[in-house]
Amino acid sequence: MEHRYNPTVLDRDEFARWRSEADRGLQAARVQSAAGLHNWACFAAEQAAQLAVKALLHGLGKAPWGHDLVRLSESVRGTAKEAWPGDLDVRVRRLGRHYIPARYPDAHAGGPPGVHYGLQEAEEAIAYATTVLAAVDRLWSDLGAAGGDG
Repeated sequence: MEHRYNPTVLDRDEFARWRSEADRGLQAARVQSAAGLHNWACFAAEQAAQLAVKALLHGLGKAPWGHDLVRLSESVRGTAKEAWPGDLDVRVRRLGRHYIPARYPDAHAGGPPGVHYGLQEAEEAIAYATTVLAAVDRLWSDLGAAGGDG
């Protein structure tokens, strides 16, 4: 796969810094799900995906701004269109929905967020985040960036 990036200009250190936190976010999602904190597991899964996408953008020398996972993913697609899998769109949209309602009691018509989330939602969010992290890693590797310390 041919890309327009020169591996010597990629920021491996910044990618690694952000990408490692994505792994920690995914680990947190699994721990929270096992503890029955399914809304927080969904939020942590969204955060893991967001951090991974930001890692990629930082590694490519972009300056990602904001917390909208869909918009951040669109930035990747605009930067590395030929390599960003189109099938991630649904997963990214579903994960992005957990950013606010998983945390705030006033995001639902009634009841706290915890009553609106269950194991199925947490498992789905974790699976989707895992897919996003793997896609980021594949793209980073395809760009020739995995060598060295990145």
